[in-house]
Amino acid sequence: MRILVLLPAFVMALAMKAAPCTITIDAPEHIGKAAVLYRYMDLFSMRREVLAVGEVDGHGSVTLMGEVAEIMKGQVRIGMDVAEFYLKPGANYTVRLLPPERNDPRSLGGASLRQLEFLGLDRLDVNALTSDLNEKLDAFVAEDLATDQVAGMQARDLVLKDGSAKPDSVRRPATLFVNPGFSEARVDTFELKLRKYYAGVSDTWFSSFMESALAGLRFGPATNDSALFERALRDKPVRYNDPEYVRFFLSFFQDHLLSNPFVTDEAQLVRNIANADMDSLKTLLRKNEFLADDRIRELVLLSELYANYHGKTFDRSGIRSLLEKAVRSSSYSEHRSISANMLWDLTTMQPGDTLPSLMAWNTGGEKVELDTLLAEGPVYIAFTASWCTYCELELSAMEKLYAEYGKVVRFITIDIDGTTTSIEAQQRLHPLRSWPHLLADNDPLLMDKLRLRSVPAFFLLDGRLLKHAPAKAPSAGIAADFHRIATSVPQEGGRRVWDE
Repeated sequence: MRILVLLPAFVMALAMKAAPCTITIDAPEHIGKAAVLYRYMDLFSMRREVLAVGEVDGHGSVTLMGEVAEIMKGQVRIGMDVAEFYLKPGANYTVRLLPPERNDPRSLGGASLRQLEFLGLDRLDVNALTSDLNEKLDAFVAEDLATDQVAGMQARDLVLKDGSAKPDSVRRPATLFVNPGFSEARVDTFELKLRKYYAGVSDTWFSSFMESALAGLRFGPATNDSALFERALRDKPVRYNDPEYVRFFLSFFQDHLLSNPFVTDEAQLVRNIANADMDSLKTLLRKNEFLADDRIRELVLLSELYANYHGKTFDRSGIRSLLEKAVRSSSYSEHRSISANMLWDLTTMQPGDTLPSLMAWNTGGEKVELDTLLAEGPVYIAFTASWCTYCELELSAMEKLYAEYGKVVRFITIDIDGTTTSIEAQQRLHPLRSWPHLLADNDPLLMDKLRLRSVPAFFLLDGRLLKHAPAKAPSAGIAADFHRIATSVPQEGGRRVWDE
């Protein structure tokens, strides 16, 4: 994020009330495209909520407005370009969506994290303050890594069982260590300078943000966990909407289930999760000196269950049941919301769900309800984009599969941002791709409905029922599923039974 002006003297008083936050975006390269303003519902599940939708006008501008009750992390998205900033009640921002730098990375799926240049921004605004602080933190880390080979980085020799020291056989430079720790003296000096610089700022949200950022600098192999806990967490309120606090919290308790109760009470931990026994799990976690506070203990449990859901160690149905219990009966309203968001993330657009209703255009310019193309039986849908070079590789593989399995599997391609002209051009170049090619109806919430984060994306359905979501790509083994469908036994009426 680029801030135009920032001075070292500040005076600020906040009185947060629910009020609109307005952002006007200058994005001339996106004329005619839909723009969406989101807020993060919580920073543990990172689920987003749509606040406003608009369209970039002929002058390359769009204004979006959403009501917020406190400072919270937000995001704007135009096409596959996204940018993050802080929403503040009553704020009115004017920004420029900066074009990508020459070396800015873009994912294979086309998603690109852009920067916002704020125009005429109050130097006391939370976006100015956090941007300035982040620049100073980055500069400190970069300078320490570049200049300090002994005191700044705690690169340690391996210590043998008999107590003697032996140099690491890799003979890496002293500045390179798997888990570096910054010199305590350097961090202390840096902290004093920061506190002096921001001495005039009375914004309590920013003060907490800075405290958590400074605490994060003290992580490392020589960290005194007890001292760090006393400094950053004990008897302090949980700041659910402070991203630096949440980052520190999750880092401090990372892998707590696997590194603590799993080591000492494995059978009991696994059994309690499978039985969705919340009380017994809390009692088990209570053995740790850092988890005496029930609020922190429950939040650690929820975040760890969520993080381990897709692993093979714990029972998934038990984790879902525990999250459902938290939604219904947690003593903390924030945890009820967080658990609901976690459940949504783990269960939405999963096998067994129904594909949301979607509208699209065919190459003749006619509107098509996707439901009308989803007759009973297997359907393979590919979501692509005209600018996506990797999509073309998958479409080539899809063409070969269509030639072999097109009589038993219905193929559909939906371009999320192309034109009828671009689709027709592709069909002329590839006449063997004779399955339906559709154009998304400029639906700004299409990717949210389908939970798409990048393209290409693939789904295998039985009618409207999701069977594999996401499904394997044409080049990544979906042919085995097609073969199973082709060799399955037909029921009366010709419909094939192809459940695994």
